Amino acid sequence: MSCDNDDCKDYDCFSPPNYFNFQILDKTNGENLYSNGTLNVNQLKVFNAVTKVQMDYQFIDENGANIIVLNSVGWQTEKTTVTFELNGEGYFNFFVDAERKYENCCSFTVFKETRLENAPYEFDASKNLYSIFF
Repeated sequence: MSCDNDDCKDYDCFSPPNYFNFQILDKTNGENLYSNGTLNVNQLKVFNAVTKVQMDYQFIDENGANIIVLNSVGWQTEKTTVTFELNGEGYFNFFVDAERKYENCCSFTVFKETRLENAPYEFDASKNLYSIFF
């Protein structure tokens, strides 16, 4: 179905891109490194690996969960690598290949590829949560 502006006037169909959740855990005991005080949120830097421009993220501290939420990728068609720098020393990269689409009067994002690099991790698809082990 092809839509022109008149065909879509009665639709309000916009889907923001998925966000990605990260928790940083101790590789020996599984404790959250923000919850146990090993890492401080003020030491966290999230930026584009190529341009070095800071990227938007949220740090959610609900019930000791201490989750980093990356919600600033996928708003446009892009291939980008996001670097998460922890305490100025450790880091990991998150690669995203996103395509923003508009079909049948609706806009949405298709993630062609996501890839975590430079750290061991587990992924829980039901929570869209990456557990990074440092």
